[in-house]
Amino acid sequence: VKHKHSWPFMEPVDPVAMGIPDYLDIVKRPMDLGTVKTRLDRGGYSLAAEVAADVALTFENAILYNPPDNMVHQYAVELREMFEREWEREMARAR
Repeated sequence: VKHKHSWPFMEPVDPVAMGIPDYLDIVKRPMDLGTVKTRLDRGGYSLAAEVAADVALTFENAILYNPPDNMVHQYAVELREMFEREWEREMARAR
């Protein structure tokens, strides 16, 4: 992912290093785009819908944890909308 706002989503959240000890109390299924890419590269997905679900989960988690005025929340909303548009376009092409 090369979008200028993708950087917060490229690695797993480290609650200790980031000083957010409540992260795992709020976010029950952490996910990040780096993990998605690694899993994809290793053949860890059986269906395209599984990839889409993990990408969506990445952004949903950021939106859930960060308040609306937070930059990461805003980036997540922007990238989620962009991903959804692109995903729909690709799925329509595949039909």
